[in-house]
Amino acid sequence: MELSTNPFKPGAGRVPPVLAGRSDLLGEFRTRLHQARETGEGERPWILSGLRGVGKTVLLNQLGRDAAELKLIFIKVEASSSKPLAVALAKELHLALRRVLSSSDRAKALWSKAARVLRSFQVRVDPSGTYSFTVDVEPERGVADSGDLAVDLQELLETIGLAAREANTVIVLAVDELQEAPPEDLAALNVALHNLGQDVFPVPVVFVGAGLPSLPAVLADATSYAERLYDYRQIGLLDTAATADALTAPARANGVDWEPDALDAAVTATGGYPYFIQACGSHVWAVRATDTISLQDAHIGIESARSEVEQGLYQSRWERATPTQRAFMSAMATDDDAPSSMAELVTRLRKKRTTDLSVNRRDLIRSGHIYTPERGFVAFTVPGMADFISRQGE
Repeated sequence: MELSTNPFKPGAGRVPPVLAGRSDLLGEFRTRLHQARETGEGERPWILSGLRGVGKTVLLNQLGRDAAELKLIFIKVEASSSKPLAVALAKELHLALRRVLSSSDRAKALWSKAARVLRSFQVRVDPSGTYSFTVDVEPERGVADSGDLAVDLQELLETIGLAAREANTVIVLAVDELQEAPPEDLAALNVALHNLGQDVFPVPVVFVGAGLPSLPAVLADATSYAERLYDYRQIGLLDTAATADALTAPARANGVDWEPDALDAAVTATGGYPYFIQACGSHVWAVRATDTISLQDAHIGIESARSEVEQGLYQSRWERATPTQRAFMSAMATDDDAPSSMAELVTRLRKKRTTDLSVNRRDLIRSGHIYTPERGFVAFTVPGMADFISRQGE
């Protein structure tokens, strides 16, 4: 038997061979991109939220591919609590405009003002940064340089959007891990996008943000109208049919089939968790000896995949936690993957009040181990973390 290349792609942000269960979402986004290009008008901004490993970054990367196929301008950044969002945006916008400016003389004419306005924005938000357009670009005085981030960001996006309209293209701006951005940056982003959307003929700028399930609440805390500003989409675990499709379609495309009981075992073991599904498929593929995946192949691959996921996802998080943080998470694990009441955790940990747990709660949220799905509750950011902790015997 000739062994073909392993079609499965485990790993953070890697686009799998089949985006099972996401076709409706991707189809709708492609339609919106087409409309934005045809009408020269922007679309309502999107927010994708979900647990870690469910494929949010994968979706952003696929959106980038779709935008590239349509010859649109795709800019992607990852928000960080240690770096202003405006600085990250300025850097990536600069790289995108630099490519555009070097493409043709017509492009230079269309995008020259956008480049000057971006230069003004850069000088204001990152005066120590070094940027080069390969051609001399002077700042556009009086635009995007007021020092008010909301105003400057709006003017920057508006100017770039107008150039995109003239060039018959669209700016697709994606921000991953958006909940990590500083609150003041989120407030400015909300205001800028809100004001852009209020225009009678909004510029063709399409924004997509992605983050943890807490992201909608974080945005609403920044500005109250964020609840109405964005089109919120929750990205969850895959159902049984989509899980089976994610496992069988790549194999079948390479001339390999699953025995029904082998597929059932893999579907059950992975629980619809996209990260685990790709790891499982990859390990099963590696151990198969024929063009049919047997139950034995599935069992061996499942165990290898489980070990990979535990070492790479659960164990590393567990080891980074302090003893008191581990105790906090162990108390949470009693609720499996359901949210845990802070009041109940006080009882389980034999404390007197919720404030006794506030430091651990805060630090675990900051490190990305847990999040707050609603007031008074906490939950794990990674599916299956509770089961892993329960098996640690601590």
